[in-house]
Amino acid sequence: MDLREMVEERLDLMLQADMISEGTRAFCRKAAEILLAEQKDSDVEKLNMFITHLAMASDRMERGEMGETAIGEETFEAVKREPCFELAVRLGARILKDAPWAFTETETDFLTIHLCNLFM
Repeated sequence: MDLREMVEERLDLMLQADMISEGTRAFCRKAAEILLAEQKDSDVEKLNMFITHLAMASDRMERGEMGETAIGEETFEAVKREPCFELAVRLGARILKDAPWAFTETETDFLTIHLCNLFM
């Protein structure tokens, strides 16, 4: 199974389990296309973690749940020092540009962390 098929299967399962909406699935599909065009040889485990986080975050944003706990400043400062940080920020911005709802700063920061993890 290739990475695109794996992402599709994961999103389909989340949709069938009523964990995400059709809108979130469509958004995450687009995000996966952007990501896989940039990072063709992504680690399967890290890609699964990223897609799952993105889908759940998107679902929270769709439902208007804005009470997420902020990332610790020290943790985010450490991520900012990673060589992949700028790429993660740029790619995250490209992904979120197509989001059907606004993401909070905290969720955007978590997205950046997951992208950095994927690129390491």
